[in-house]
Amino acid sequence: MTVAFSEKMTVNVDKLNEDIRLFPQVHPITPEMHITYKGVSRLVMLDRYSFKDTEKLTLSVGDFVVLTVKEDPKFPARGLGFIVELDWENKKAHVLVEEEYRHVLEGEEAKTGIVVRSLDVIEKPLEIFYEQIAKRNATGLAAVEQTEEKRQEWFEKFYEQLVSLNFVPAGRVLYGAGSGTEVTYFNCYVMPFVKDSREGISEHRKQVMEIMSRGGGVGTNGSTLRPRNTLARGVNGKSSGSVSWLDDIAKLTHLVEQGGSRRGAQMIMLADWHPDIIEFIISKMQNPRILRYLLENTEDEGIQKAAREKLKFTPLTEQERAMYQGIVNYKNIPGYGGFTEKIIKDAEEKLRTGGTYSVHNPDFLTGANISVCLTKEFMEAVEKDEEYELRFPDVETYSEEEMRIYNEKWHEVGDVREWEKMGYRVRVYRKIRARELWKLINICATYSAEPGIFFIDNANDMTNARAYGQKVVATNPCGE
Repeated sequence: MTVAFSEKMTVNVDKLNEDIRLFPQVHPITPEMHITYKGVSRLVMLDRYSFKDTEKLTLSVGDFVVLTVKEDPKFPARGLGFIVELDWENKKAHVLVEEEYRHVLEGEEAKTGIVVRSLDVIEKPLEIFYEQIAKRNATGLAAVEQTEEKRQEWFEKFYEQLVSLNFVPAGRVLYGAGSGTEVTYFNCYVMPFVKDSREGISEHRKQVMEIMSRGGGVGTNGSTLRPRNTLARGVNGKSSGSVSWLDDIAKLTHLVEQGGSRRGAQMIMLADWHPDIIEFIISKMQNPRILRYLLENTEDEGIQKAAREKLKFTPLTEQERAMYQGIVNYKNIPGYGGFTEKIIKDAEEKLRTGGTYSVHNPDFLTGANISVCLTKEFMEAVEKDEEYELRFPDVETYSEEEMRIYNEKWHEVGDVREWEKMGYRVRVYRKIRARELWKLINICATYSAEPGIFFIDNANDMTNARAYGQKVVATNPCGE
């Protein structure tokens, strides 16, 4: 029996069933199986949820595989294909990529459809039908029953619901249930507030790394981390600020292999009252023109400073200046000397500014989505066009006893408003017109799709978590 997956090559199901016998978790292919899906759905099923021969014990010429067809450091493109040649000595394979995934190929690869890739980016799915995944899931979910009779009974019940698509579990369940691997069955997590200490940040980072390595996405609220340049008396130094520490946590997305199947997902949030909020909002802006627009059109010194720090200016060399002047000299000549009007305008702009603008830290926080936690007080200040206070616990003036309480309780509270109501001193770092901050959020969101917004007070008003004595700290990329 063979199943056609390509005009040129097909899956040899008899051989695949022989290979499957080495893996007790995987159910063999039977004639009634037919659900393979199409397009992106098919690729996602095979790449993220199918059980694979990760050690390549059975990999051979003719096998159907999932592979990285475009090797981009940040955004690699995955696709499907068939092994046409194996080079075990150099750990490489020649793969015929299926036609629908060839659009990302270039040069000779695009012409032939054959790519040479390291075995490290090639995986062999053993489950090519959804029914196989459903059987594995049903087996794993029924395994908790005490007798074989009960396990069989619940296997059949689970399988009936799964294969009919009456119930489709989360992706981590599809991938993990019945696989015998130590991955999470939860897709997404929200972490407690980060404890404002080196030990607290390290512990938070460790937990995020552990969750992501097992396939979970994570949401973090960094509002408990002290602002930039705040005194850290324990080391007689200044804090590098919440944004720098959050960037360190975000980098884990690029470092951790997500439970064997998917890219990492992180959401990082900061409250609108936090003194680092301007730096946080601008942190992912990649467009120098927008940063220059902010410099020229905002009256707030804090926003101007953040935009200026993000901008990088490279002066023209003498040779570049002469080249652009030469182009501009054709401005009044009929036909512009072969240059387009746009090229001449760009040259004029370069000469006028005296150089080129780019951005500092273009990779800042790229491992996460970012969002601002918006409070009711802030939105009221926006509506009334009032000033808004950026503030944080006044740790620089706390006594030894106050610091002990801060270290024990602040990360449990996580809200400067509540902290102040509890009687602890709060420092106003600065004031900003609420509409200036609101406009900044909108401009950055429009031109860089970041940050998002999360109405945290509304979430806490409406959540049923309050019935359990809990509150909403943040959300994750799925929940936003």
